[in-house]
Amino acid sequence: MRLIPLFNDATEFGVATLLELGAPPAPGFRAGSVRLAPGQRVPAEGLSVHAADEVSYVVAGSLSGVCGGEEFKTFAGEVSLIPAGEEHWAVAGPDGAEIFWCWYGNVSG
Repeated sequence: MRLIPLFNDATEFGVATLLELGAPPAPGFRAGSVRLAPGQRVPAEGLSVHAADEVSYVVAGSLSGVCGGEEFKTFAGEVSLIPAGEEHWAVAGPDGAEIFWCWYGNVSG
Protein backbone atom coordinates (compact mmCIF):
# COMPACT_ATOMS: atom_id res chain seq x y z
CA MET A 1 0.00 0.00 0.00
CA ARG A 2 1.12 3.55 -0.73
CA LEU A 3 -0.36 6.36 1.35
CA ILE A 4 -0.82 9.60 -0.58
CA PRO A 5 -1.64 12.77 1.37
CA LEU A 6 -4.54 14.73 -0.13
CA PHE A 7 -3.09 18.10 0.80
CA ASN A 8 0.42 19.32 1.44
CA ASP A 9 0.43 21.93 4.21
CA ALA A 10 3.45 23.60 2.59
CA THR A 11 1.28 24.61 -0.38
CA GLU A 12 -1.32 27.16 0.68
CA PHE A 13 -3.51 27.06 -2.45
CA GLY A 14 -3.30 25.26 -5.79
CA VAL A 15 -3.78 22.03 -7.70
CA ALA A 16 -1.74 18.87 -7.13
CA THR A 17 -1.79 15.69 -9.25
CA LEU A 18 -1.40 12.85 -6.76
CA LEU A 19 -1.57 9.72 -8.93
CA GLU A 20 -1.71 8.85 -12.62
CA LEU A 21 -2.27 5.36 -14.09
CA GLY A 22 -2.79 3.97 -17.60
CA ALA A 23 -1.45 4.82 -21.02
CA PRO A 24 -3.28 5.48 -24.30
CA PRO A 25 -5.22 3.88 -25.89
CA ALA A 26 -6.38 2.28 -22.63
CA PRO A 27 -8.48 4.47 -20.33
CA GLY A 28 -6.35 6.33 -17.84
CA PHE A 29 -6.87 7.46 -14.28
CA ARG A 30 -5.61 10.67 -12.67
CA ALA A 31 -6.33 11.82 -9.13
CA GLY A 32 -5.44 15.01 -7.37
CA SER A 33 -6.49 17.67 -4.95
CA VAL A 34 -7.07 21.39 -5.02
CA ARG A 35 -7.24 23.95 -2.24
CA LEU A 36 -9.08 27.16 -3.17
CA ALA A 37 -9.09 30.48 -1.33
CA PRO A 38 -12.45 32.10 -0.56
CA GLY A 39 -13.84 33.50 -3.82
CA GLN A 40 -11.14 31.86 -5.96
CA ARG A 41 -12.45 30.88 -9.41
CA VAL A 42 -11.32 27.86 -11.45
CA PRO A 43 -10.41 28.32 -14.15
CA ALA A 44 -9.47 31.95 -13.45
CA GLU A 45 -11.22 32.94 -16.71
CA GLY A 46 -13.44 31.21 -19.23
CA LEU A 47 -14.50 27.56 -19.07
CA SER A 48 -12.81 24.25 -18.29
CA VAL A 49 -13.47 21.11 -20.33
CA HIS A 50 -11.78 17.69 -20.16
CA ALA A 51 -11.72 14.61 -22.39
CA ALA A 52 -12.16 12.48 -19.25
CA ASP A 53 -15.03 12.07 -16.79
CA GLU A 54 -14.35 13.99 -13.56
CA VAL A 55 -15.57 12.92 -10.13
CA SER A 56 -14.98 15.42 -7.32
CA TYR A 57 -15.45 15.07 -3.56
CA VAL A 58 -15.71 18.30 -1.57
CA VAL A 59 -13.58 17.66 1.51
CA ALA A 60 -14.19 21.08 3.10
CA GLY A 61 -15.94 24.33 2.23
CA SER A 62 -18.24 24.84 -0.73
CA LEU A 63 -18.37 25.67 -4.43
CA SER A 64 -20.84 27.27 -6.78
CA GLY A 65 -20.68 27.71 -10.52
CA VAL A 66 -22.00 26.52 -13.85
CA CYS A 67 -21.69 23.03 -15.34
CA GLY A 68 -23.24 22.04 -18.64
CA GLY A 69 -25.06 25.38 -18.75
CA GLU A 70 -26.74 24.83 -15.35
CA GLU A 71 -25.95 26.61 -12.07
CA PHE A 72 -24.90 24.43 -9.12
CA LYS A 73 -23.86 24.58 -5.47
CA THR A 74 -22.01 21.80 -3.70
CA PHE A 75 -20.87 21.48 -0.10
CA ALA A 76 -18.47 19.49 2.09
CA GLY A 77 -19.29 15.79 1.99
CA GLU A 78 -20.86 15.87 -1.47
CA VAL A 79 -19.65 14.14 -4.65
CA SER A 80 -20.18 15.45 -8.18
CA LEU A 81 -19.75 13.92 -11.65
CA ILE A 82 -18.82 16.06 -14.64
CA PRO A 83 -19.09 13.99 -17.84
CA ALA A 84 -16.27 14.20 -20.38
CA GLY A 85 -16.70 17.17 -22.70
CA GLU A 86 -18.99 19.16 -20.38
CA GLU A 87 -17.92 22.81 -19.98
CA HIS A 88 -17.74 24.07 -16.40
CA TRP A 89 -16.36 26.61 -13.96
CA ALA A 90 -16.59 27.06 -10.19
CA VAL A 91 -15.86 29.57 -7.45
CA ALA A 92 -15.05 28.73 -3.83
CA GLY A 93 -17.48 29.79 -1.12
CA PRO A 94 -16.79 32.11 1.84
CA ASP A 95 -14.69 29.48 3.65
CA GLY A 96 -12.77 28.41 0.53
CA ALA A 97 -12.84 24.80 -0.64
CA GLU A 98 -10.74 21.64 -0.54
CA ILE A 99 -11.52 19.09 -3.24
CA PHE A 100 -10.28 15.58 -4.07
CA TRP A 101 -10.81 14.88 -7.80
CA CYS A 102 -10.44 11.91 -10.15
CA TRP A 103 -10.39 11.79 -13.95
CA TYR A 104 -11.17 8.55 -15.78
CA GLY A 105 -10.77 8.16 -19.55
CA ASN A 106 -8.51 10.31 -21.71
CA VAL A 107 -6.46 11.98 -18.98
CA SER A 108 -3.90 13.53 -21.33
CA GLY A 109 -5.54 16.95 -21.27
